[in-house]
Amino acid sequence: MFHGTLVPFAERRKIIMKDSRDFKKEYEAFLKKVPYQTAVVDGVEVRYQYGGKDGAPVILFFNGLEMQEMWMPYAEKLGNNYRFLIYEYPFHTTNADGQIDFAAKLLKTLSIEKVILIGASDGGVYAQIFAKRYPESVLTMILTTTLTVDSDYIRDIQKERFSTPIRLLLLKLVPAKTEMNLLLKKSEGFLECESEENRKYGTGFYETVASDLNYKQRFIHSFKCVYMLNDYPYFQENDFEYLRGKIQVLLPEKDIFKKEDQNRLVDLFRKLDAEILNVPGGHVGFIVQSEYYIDLMEKFLKKNGI
Repeated sequence: MFHGTLVPFAERRKIIMKDSRDFKKEYEAFLKKVPYQTAVVDGVEVRYQYGGKDGAPVILFFNGLEMQEMWMPYAEKLGNNYRFLIYEYPFHTTNADGQIDFAAKLLKTLSIEKVILIGASDGGVYAQIFAKRYPESVLTMILTTTLTVDSDYIRDIQKERFSTPIRLLLLKLVPAKTEMNLLLKKSEGFLECESEENRKYGTGFYETVASDLNYKQRFIHSFKCVYMLNDYPYFQENDFEYLRGKIQVLLPEKDIFKKEDQNRLVDLFRKLDAEILNVPGGHVGFIVQSEYYIDLMEKFLKKNGI
């Protein structure tokens, strides 16, 4: 006879659901539900996904390392109450202002007037640049797993100005499959602070990205774009004054960015009454623990009446 503790059905169902989390399968289902569309902006064809609740405010996602796949869990959940726009960054420009101006033109092409900005990693810097350049278009801004341009991370990029061309040449010479295998190997470090279940889910995320051998071009472009941030002017408090009380900053406990860089981000937005919260996990905690992060975002948006 079994004498162990009985687990209620509802709890057993949760355990089964957690054990069966599979990013690749979830993403394939998402693509069927919200397939890529194309638009032409300034003569450049861009792929995008646009879905969610009709007539609701639009979330504009800015992703890191051009891994737009990362936003799938957010689009799925937040799409119940909001519209969302995920797009592939264009390759024809690498300077930050040019990239953000392109995003604004894409919004105009799609007749989107106002957006909620959500940015992660270097996408969080893009969100800040968009908020600075297009204040008339922004309802609120949520930043996670990111920093601001006043950071050692970006200053260190400046120190690599002589080695960067060589690194770019090497990236171009490395076969796509080899580069993707290196990406998968490196991802292990980003996931080591996560639970076994979350590591498995996170590995599925990286495998999904790496399964597209065209990602090599996206990665090289991202490398160029991040390097171009090295001389971007520091943000000032008055750049975001119009968003006072409408900014949320989520800081992972074990991010790859230094605490000093996190503190500089906090110092900038604390002056603007931002909601600043510590959150669990590392650099991809917002992907593998998305439900926790999404819950905080939803509460913040509701508090602001959005």
